[in-house]
Amino acid sequence: MSEAVEPLQSAPKSVRERWVDLAVPVAILAIAWSLLQVAFSLYPSIDTMTQRATHVVFAISVGLAGLAAREQGIRKWVDYLLCVVALAPGIFIAFNADFLMQDRIVGLDDVRPQDYAFGLLLLALLFYAAYRLLGVGLAVFAAIFVVYFFAGPYLPGDLAHRYTGIERFIDAQFLSLNGIFGVPVGVSVTTVFYFILFAAIYDVFGGGRMIIDLALALTGRRVGGPAKSAVLASGLLGSVSGSAVANVMSTGIFTIPLMRQSGYNARFAGGVEAAASTGAQLVPPVMGAAAFIMADFLRIPYQTIVFAAIAPAIAYYFALLLMVDLEARRRGVSVDNIAQVPVRQVLLERGHLLLPLGWLAFRIVGGFPVEIAAIEASAGTIVLGMLRGVTRQPIVALFEALAVTAQRAVTVALPCALAGVVVAVISFTGLGTKFTSLMIAISGGSVPILLVLTMLASLVLGAGMPTTSAYIMAAVLLVPSLSALNVEPLVAHFFVFYFAILSMVTPPVALAAYAAAAITGESASETGWRAFALSLPGFIIPFVAIVHPGILLLGTPLDTVTGMVNICAGLFGVAVAVIGWLLRPLGKLERLGFAAIGIFNVLPGLWVTIAGMAVLVLAIAAVWATRGNTEPAREAGAGE
Repeated sequence: MSEAVEPLQSAPKSVRERWVDLAVPVAILAIAWSLLQVAFSLYPSIDTMTQRATHVVFAISVGLAGLAAREQGIRKWVDYLLCVVALAPGIFIAFNADFLMQDRIVGLDDVRPQDYAFGLLLLALLFYAAYRLLGVGLAVFAAIFVVYFFAGPYLPGDLAHRYTGIERFIDAQFLSLNGIFGVPVGVSVTTVFYFILFAAIYDVFGGGRMIIDLALALTGRRVGGPAKSAVLASGLLGSVSGSAVANVMSTGIFTIPLMRQSGYNARFAGGVEAAASTGAQLVPPVMGAAAFIMADFLRIPYQTIVFAAIAPAIAYYFALLLMVDLEARRRGVSVDNIAQVPVRQVLLERGHLLLPLGWLAFRIVGGFPVEIAAIEASAGTIVLGMLRGVTRQPIVALFEALAVTAQRAVTVALPCALAGVVVAVISFTGLGTKFTSLMIAISGGSVPILLVLTMLASLVLGAGMPTTSAYIMAAVLLVPSLSALNVEPLVAHFFVFYFAILSMVTPPVALAAYAAAAITGESASETGWRAFALSLPGFIIPFVAIVHPGILLLGTPLDTVTGMVNICAGLFGVAVAVIGWLLRPLGKLERLGFAAIGIFNVLPGLWVTIAGMAVLVLAIAAVWATRGNTEPAREAGAGE
């Protein structure tokens, strides 16, 4: 996205060369934005409107400056001009914040000419930047809602609404905390940015490399070791970064070649990396930007989300590790030629970098404000990193981290701003209530049918979109219909949250798989289908949460234990079916049988659980008894 340096991925350069790399417009703007965000944390008295407006305009400006840095001719200078102009609405809001926040009454006071000018300018630049940086899908999706706002009086039946007009639109979208500067941007500015900052600083001091080395050291000599190390490293590192695509590009350049070297084919290696990196957004304590927004929507402490996510995350990675293990045994993958660093050496050299991660988790679980916990972890990483020669970095590295932080934050801030536009339209026009009625009518009031419809709609909303945007849209449009049929609010939000995340590995637009394919050099489509197959257990977990809410820690400890037993048994059957191997190759009917047994095991009821476990044990025993029989055709599993 820019020409600023990514510390872990750039070629070795002298300190002077690294300073020169930062002396470009995009890096200067990015560093200024990061320093401003640090100022917000140090001086919380700065008003909310100014913070959110500044956040949005800097996201647009940094994004356009990054585009300009890669362009030539007139387009380069147009984007540079626009990146400067984009700061104007933020300056306008900052100078008028007292009036807008204290004296002006939204919906009653007139909209002034200057309000129109800066409001329309910001909206135009927001859509332009989103189109150029995030793709046409999200920009068009948000534009449809803007059109709906103005077309309301002319629409037939229930779709019609009377809340329209340019004055009301600017009033709601630009002059209040309900539109562009709404809840999604609020979460981005007060919480998400600081976790991105922590991830960037952690990278600078070698935390990412330490996690990869540690994962390889722990699993490298075991069956399927390189793939298991990819799963563990991607899960741990992605939990901090909160981005599936960024995680693939940071860990995949190390893990995919290791998997290929040990005997996995390129498509399976790419699929494993994509599935593991996508699932990382389900792993506490960070879980990506969408999890913070979920806590805000539900008005519950973030640590409640963290605790609720633990069991599902364990289940997801249990299934993924199991499939990796089965595939390794099916292929006879060797680990003899994989070089690795002993665990003791990794811990002696960089083990001190585990302390900031531990402190971050401790503070979040303890109920401390999450943004303060991220800032403390960042400061701890700097102090601990500087204490040891092996991790010590020059001052320029911290400025590189500031630049990288802001550039990564663009891909969160812009979707959040557009999501705010959409949420405001839905709220002011009453579209959410109408959509809820429509969903219930289509499903006929049947919860199972509604769940399937919600899953499909969440995946469609997430196609090509950042997870944050996909979740916000699904939460606003789809969760109310689930709540109307008495689904627990936390369960309903987790349901759409999971599918918003899994859209990253769901064809035809599987962004995480496309990123992995760019590393492997294989077909993006083929890699996408491999990643989808490996992520299938993740598609079962949200449905299990509906029938076993205990896995989200709702209910008694016995409910949690029962739910985990059910889900692990179910995922075992599905994993065997996906890979097509258990002690020996499995035929088509055997694979279908294990899939059916797996799904049966997640159904509710004590007797169903007993019967399902008994059938699963019998099926495993039957395979064991015929393990010397190689007659069944070696069907194409997930790795073929």
